[in-house]
Amino acid sequence: MNGQQFFFTASTPPSTPTNRLRRRGSPAVTPNSTARFSRLLTSVLGSPFLTTTDMASLPPHLDLIDGDDTAVLHEETVTRPPSLYGFEVVQREDGEDDWPFKRSSPFRSLIPRIWDVLSSSPPRRQSPLSYNYSNSSIWAPKQIDYAQLAPLDGEEGELVDDEACFFCPPVRALTGIDILTLLPPELALQILALLLSPVRPSPQAAASTVLAGIADHAIETTASLQAILACRSVSRKWFRLASDNAVWRAAFVGRWGPPPRLPCAPIYEPPPTPRSVLDPRMKKLPALPPDETPLPASMTPAPLTLDWCALYRTRLALDRRWEGVPGSENAQWEPRVTALSGHADSVYCLEFSRTHIITGSRDRSVKVWGLRSGRLLGTFAGRHRGSVLCLKFELEPEASTGLLRGFLVTGSSDCTVRVWDLWTEHAGEDAPVHAEVRAVLRGHGGGVLDLRVDERWIVSCSKDAAIRVWARDTLTLHRTLRGHEGPVNAVGLQSGDYSGEAGDEYGHSGRVVSASGDGKMILWDIASGERVRTFEGHDRGLACIEFKEDLIISGSNDCKIKIWSAATGACLRTLVGHEALVRALAFDAQSGRLVSASYDKSVRVWDLGTGRVLRIVRDSHTSHIFDVKFDAGRIVSTSHDRKVVVLDFAGGLGVDSALFV
Repeated sequence: MNGQQFFFTASTPPSTPTNRLRRRGSPAVTPNSTARFSRLLTSVLGSPFLTTTDMASLPPHLDLIDGDDTAVLHEETVTRPPSLYGFEVVQREDGEDDWPFKRSSPFRSLIPRIWDVLSSSPPRRQSPLSYNYSNSSIWAPKQIDYAQLAPLDGEEGELVDDEACFFCPPVRALTGIDILTLLPPELALQILALLLSPVRPSPQAAASTVLAGIADHAIETTASLQAILACRSVSRKWFRLASDNAVWRAAFVGRWGPPPRLPCAPIYEPPPTPRSVLDPRMKKLPALPPDETPLPASMTPAPLTLDWCALYRTRLALDRRWEGVPGSENAQWEPRVTALSGHADSVYCLEFSRTHIITGSRDRSVKVWGLRSGRLLGTFAGRHRGSVLCLKFELEPEASTGLLRGFLVTGSSDCTVRVWDLWTEHAGEDAPVHAEVRAVLRGHGGGVLDLRVDERWIVSCSKDAAIRVWARDTLTLHRTLRGHEGPVNAVGLQSGDYSGEAGDEYGHSGRVVSASGDGKMILWDIASGERVRTFEGHDRGLACIEFKEDLIISGSNDCKIKIWSAATGACLRTLVGHEALVRALAFDAQSGRLVSASYDKSVRVWDLGTGRVLRIVRDSHTSHIFDVKFDAGRIVSTSHDRKVVVLDFAGGLGVDSALFV
């Protein structure tokens, strides 16, 4: 048939790759899917326009027309027997409404000639059919001995069965129904939103499930994007639905998580209209009286709705910039490098937020920088009597005034932990930042090497091989954890269920994992102070650690990075590539991206789902790298070369990267 549509046909040429001949009652073979948006056939939407060829099977009283996308009643079909020759006749009685073309002489004379042409091959074979005008059937078959016919030699192509379905009466076509556009727009948009929202495994799931889910989610989000683009190509109505802002918002959230926080003051919502104003008997609501209530000074009107399609496109372009490995389309793209100079000695630690960077140095000072401008906004010196080795901070604008308020915790080689109050005197991200020490936490017998803070605890570790847990609200010592045989270089903190009592059946009061120079990691329960589990696997001492839900990621002096399950203690994956001690790690569970820094002067970006390196940044520093942090748009690192380096991936995209944080 070779895709041609006739009233009947005898055979399929060998060159036809796909044949839609089938036995009555068997499922129809899926047609060529290019024009029918095959990606939608396996989705929740099904085919946009349903035809008989899109069905898995047909009712027994219908037959699929070979060579056409229509169906007819079973009794109105003529079938070819299992051979190249011969024909099976369906007897029909004459009727006024049936076979309207049988009285047409040209048409009756044309059909046998077409049959002869289709069934002939050199040397010309005589048609096995003869036309009979004497009875109610159109053709009368010759007596053929099918057992004497030559076997099939491939001339018929790859048939499902040696039987084809033909029709003689007029076609009764089945018209498609566009179900989506018949629905209310709200339901249609909800269906499209569900199509574009792949399910990400819960962060509380097992570590092995999270790792597998990261890779699967990347595949599903790519398929979702292809689906929405296919929907936009179906029709004008589908294009309008698939272009709706709510649909693209669902696509953004499904791929990158919850919507970004807008850098604006809280949205003012006027009080609800009293019910007495509304008249339920009226079809239309009466006009509301003008609201004379003045807008509070601390509130601002709601911002304009974001263009989620443009935001999705920008975020996708930003993600592709991170994949700067050889062979990718963005292999030649390099981030913009900005170096912040001001410290007089090695910069050991850093933290940054949506607006500020804070660094600690061997020069015993703490400096605050504007994230976007790179301006130095504050320097706090003279409080610590040793190097500032670690720090954590929070700095947010007040809703009423817009002034920045927060706190800072620093650890030093002078064996103390200091808690600071931070504030600005006027609003604005580049306003000068001031600080004052609120309390000094003493107790460690060696330098404080690392810190972790959550809403309930401050956890510090030291060269004295101890971990100390402090209550954040009272700044008093809650517990000391001992068990390591060497200095504890890093700690990770998993926040507990603080809604109930400590250690109740619904959760825990937080857990701490410690990494030591003795080559061991220990998982501790804060409430009981007991050791939950010990991890061993690195060949040398550990230098850094990340702890997110069931995932523990460690870096070591053996140049390796290992990924562990906190619940089972199993090592799930080992990442190899660094050529010296792995000094710092940063991990984002939402994107599955891991950034590591090493004494080999390089920063590596890893895809935690696959374990492959996405990008290697060399020569941003000229000496050992001590710390690294990142967000969706940048990497910030510090080094022995006294510099703070910002690698900006969002430059030139025309959107504030703070929207993605």
